[in-house]
Amino acid sequence: MDNKLLGVIIIGFGLLILLSEQEYSWIFSALAVGIGAGFIIRKTEKDNIKK
Repeated sequence: MDNKLLGVIIIGFGLLILLSEQEYSWIFSALAVGIGAGFIIRKTEKDNIKK
């Protein structure tokens, strides 16, 4: 699974949590959106570097 796809899924999950009516859902939503954004922004490592 690509990092960007995983990031979008985690952000979507965070937005769904935000819409729930639990007391501290905004905290878990913020964590999920932050982690998802980190997966989207993170650069992929290149394996084809010659040594």
